[in-house]
Amino acid sequence: MNISNDRILLMRAVQVLFFTALAVVIFATVLPAPAMPVQVTWNDKILHFIAYFGLGLLGGAGWPERRRSLLILMPLFGLALEFIQGGFIPGRAFDWYDAVANAIGAYFGVMSSLLVRRLLFVTA
Repeated sequence: MNISNDRILLMRAVQVLFFTALAVVIFATVLPAPAMPVQVTWNDKILHFIAYFGLGLLGGAGWPERRRSLLILMPLFGLALEFIQGGFIPGRAFDWYDAVANAIGAYFGVMSSLLVRRLLFVTA
């Protein structure tokens, strides 16, 4: 299969965005509660869903051959970060509902990446 340079650059851009988003999620997760710039007063499960939806979407679009792996690894990654929060981050706590929101967001993001790949990399 011959892939044009433009498509390769676009895929690399999506991959860079994935790692940037991953760094933001990790940073936001390990930041101690008093150091957080904004205290979330509404249901933070929505934020967890959105963060992992974005990671799943970018991961699935950037590495389509790894979608099945992402469906397993993304929820495990979210669960691991929840355990880290609960055991090592001052003012933060483990929350099963956050882990579930992470997993659901990742699943929906990876599945949505099927459509995004078709839109971004459609062949004329």
